[in-house]
Amino acid sequence: MSSDMTAQARLDYLNAALAALHGCWPHLVQEIQARIDSKTAQLIGENNEQTRGAIKVLRDLVDLPAALQQERDHITAALSDPDAA
Repeated sequence: MSSDMTAQARLDYLNAALAALHGCWPHLVQEIQARIDSKTAQLIGENNEQTRGAIKVLRDLVDLPAALQQERDHITAALSDPDAA
């Protein structure tokens, strides 16, 4: 399988994932934010590295759509510019 096919498959996957997230994301991000808030309060009370790590993971999840969009844009640009490959 050529690298263009692999890039196209990833692009197709990203498009499907972003479309799936579109409708449910506002609700999911509220739940994730509630967990961040709870863990932050917990962290203030105990200053625990594991809790700090959990907060970082949750924040990464909140940023997931933007990260997927950025990856999609990068792949789209690379596929449209044959010299970039």
